[in-house]
Amino acid sequence: MRRKDIDWLRIFGIFLLFPFHAARVFDSREFNYIHSSVTSSACVTFMNVIWPWFMPLLFLVSGIASWYALQNKNAVSYFKERFFRLFIPLIFGIILIVPIQGYMARLQQETLNGGYFNYLFTQFFTDFSDITGYHGTFTPGHLWFILYLFILSCMFLPLFIHIKHYRQNKGIGFFGHLFDKGWFLVFLFVPITISEALPDIAGKSPFFYGLYFVIGFLIASNEKSFKTIENIRWWSVGIMALSIPIYLFLHNYTKGFGYFAWETILFAFVRNLYAITALMVMLAFAYKYFNRGGKVLKYLNKAAFPVYILHQSVMMVIAYYVLQWTNNILSQFILIVLLTLIACLVLFELFRHFTFLRIILGIKEPKKEQVIEGSASLHP
Repeated sequence: MRRKDIDWLRIFGIFLLFPFHAARVFDSREFNYIHSSVTSSACVTFMNVIWPWFMPLLFLVSGIASWYALQNKNAVSYFKERFFRLFIPLIFGIILIVPIQGYMARLQQETLNGGYFNYLFTQFFTDFSDITGYHGTFTPGHLWFILYLFILSCMFLPLFIHIKHYRQNKGIGFFGHLFDKGWFLVFLFVPITISEALPDIAGKSPFFYGLYFVIGFLIASNEKSFKTIENIRWWSVGIMALSIPIYLFLHNYTKGFGYFAWETILFAFVRNLYAITALMVMLAFAYKYFNRGGKVLKYLNKAAFPVYILHQSVMMVIAYYVLQWTNNILSQFILIVLLTLIACLVLFELFRHFTFLRIILGIKEPKKEQVIEGSASLHP
């Protein structure tokens, strides 16, 4: 079984990063980034609207993918695949790809004391004081998603194997059946919000994203969940539509309040209600209308993960020069998105023909692609 609807959602989530990260060029936040001298309120609003759900979407579909991947894999083969498809590209990506972003930011800011290699060995590989990546020091950068996905895949593997065997021997069980109840799926915004109170790493919570990962796995383990999600799609649309303006209002209103102020807590609950219903809407309409594929889907499935690894560093190089070509914000934004997309796809086409580069970017070998095409593996 191949879940093409989930494939499309994963591709959507990854390629949505192009306009999202291009919009950040016109947002004054984050020091270690290429920035326009002009801030765009449209870009900031766009980022605020999609931010609550676009990374949770990637963890959710990765959790769904894990269920299908484990249907024809044991724990050892699953870990081996995750190691070569996630951990190896992560290490090479941090060494070869991520530092470009900090270098380009310093180049624009005219704060470099030497060339690229001097930056690598005097700042990036020697300063571990702030792994957020916001100050040009050592960081996994945008590859934090791969880091978290690898750690979560390993950490929850025993639980996933247990659930798989329980389903095979005893059925769904009481807790499993909760995931085909519409009210329960929407109510998940409560534990998701509570998870945000737990410690995070460099501003990114493994508990928060780990919960989305596990929720995805549990949804997939009960096939009735998808039908339920489809059945409640218009309720989800309604709740999402009502929550968006409240979320945007509270987003501005709660600035300056303490982390555990009641206003901030209310904002967190509303934001996560908006996020979970948005995800239910996407799952529902993908299930209903996008469970089909073809050559385009097949190609994008191969390209999406390596394009993800490449995109932000490529974008920083392109944005550095585009900002010097024109002063029109719309033209700058469109050029940054399109040129980055084209450049990443061209690099993918070039790199896929070389074994070492395939390893770095987690590209399946041609012979293995034929085997996996008939399987249910949805992982990047």
